[in-house]
Amino acid sequence: MLRQLSRRNLLQLMGGSAAALPLANLLGTSDAHAQTTAPPLRFIAIFTPHGCLPEFWNPQGGETDFTLDFPNSMLLPLQPHRSKLLVLNGIDYRVLYEHGLTGHEGAPVTFLTGSKVNTSSGDDLPDSASLDQVLGNAIGGTTRFRSLQLNAWEQFGGQHVYNSISFTGNGSRVPFERDPAAVYQRLFGNAPPPAADPAEADKAIARRRSLLNFLVKDANRLRDRLAADERQKLESHLAALADIERRIGSLSTSPNPTPTPVPSESACAGGVVPPAYGLDQLGNLNRMPELTRLHLDLIVRAFACDLTRVVTLTIPGPSMPWLQINEDVHNDLAHRLDVTTEPLRTQIRTKMVTVQRWYAEQVAYLMTQLASVQEGSGTALDNTLILWGNELGDAAGHMNVRVPTVLAGGAGGRFRMGRFLHARPAGSNPLSGWTGPGTPLPGAIAHNKLLVSIAQAFGVNVNTFGHPDYTGPLAGLT
Repeated sequence: MLRQLSRRNLLQLMGGSAAALPLANLLGTSDAHAQTTAPPLRFIAIFTPHGCLPEFWNPQGGETDFTLDFPNSMLLPLQPHRSKLLVLNGIDYRVLYEHGLTGHEGAPVTFLTGSKVNTSSGDDLPDSASLDQVLGNAIGGTTRFRSLQLNAWEQFGGQHVYNSISFTGNGSRVPFERDPAAVYQRLFGNAPPPAADPAEADKAIARRRSLLNFLVKDANRLRDRLAADERQKLESHLAALADIERRIGSLSTSPNPTPTPVPSESACAGGVVPPAYGLDQLGNLNRMPELTRLHLDLIVRAFACDLTRVVTLTIPGPSMPWLQINEDVHNDLAHRLDVTTEPLRTQIRTKMVTVQRWYAEQVAYLMTQLASVQEGSGTALDNTLILWGNELGDAAGHMNVRVPTVLAGGAGGRFRMGRFLHARPAGSNPLSGWTGPGTPLPGAIAHNKLLVSIAQAFGVNVNTFGHPDYTGPLAGLT
């Protein structure tokens, strides 16, 4: 009889099953090797639209004694995670001014690529790979998925420029997934392809479920012999997966949805594959909060099982009816932030605070969930770097300077967190001396430097990222 469900025991128990490695990673602290191996560093890039109001976005106070708790603070939901934040002021998409297309269309293209926008194909594309793809190639080789590209709610259809932030080395868009059920299936399901014969598909699922039940029952039989911290880790993970399955099933339009298994039938193998959403659910804007949370929970589960270490997520928001904001946020709010007539000015600004605060709530939720996953002497949040970016600084003027940028998480100790950092002198405005497209943007801080810093933090030996005009890391991060 096995005395303890160690990493080696579990691999033997599962006999080469695809479920073995992820679950062993989840319980990786049970043997001496895992105890002495540092948890992996992970990366999440989140992109949201509409710019901000700097006076309500930027923290109040100094570099280390800043606060996010003040009237109309857009980042207020992140206050409990203040020690794990690096709020950056004065980051500019300099490459867009000096080499091409500014405004809305340029930002999603350059956010993770640092590239100018190439329009020669009739589409807006970069000349180089995005950071997530570079990091995936560098650190994702030992995981099942080098990277995941997620989208909380697709707007404008297809792989539109506003939905895409991930690009290959030749500038092609990396397809994103908007259906959480499909993400779940990729991560945990191992289901037959849609084109398979239905009868054979049912048999394959039945065989897989039978094997999974056998494996997990044996694992559950040994549960009481786990160390207390590992038992708690396993039980928390099983419950989280069961909750995700339940929520996905509750939104399905399938007439005969797959029943949700009890927690004991799930592990890092994921359990029974839930039904996919109908297109009417994915296209229902009122579902966006639920879809967003499901994507965030799936990121946490994927990290807990070490299925991937690199994720991108775009969260749009043409309007937000769940917040009683039925206007077009882009045209009716963001581009009217320069209105001076009262009470309209206050009404517009208050609604923009509500919009950006909702985005901050999603980042805060992700951080809280990552902090609940124990890894060695710390948590998954301690070993994760979140880059939260935006398309515009001055939304009313379509300006790509002073772009709202937040680094969050522990970053594996690579960066000094818990700070409000001015990348360039507060109040400086590089546009005041700019002479027009294609000319230098004096005093601007190219966001390429931030991309270099992140790449170097993950062990990628580069001194430029994207356009070669901009070299070196961003000062002050370490």
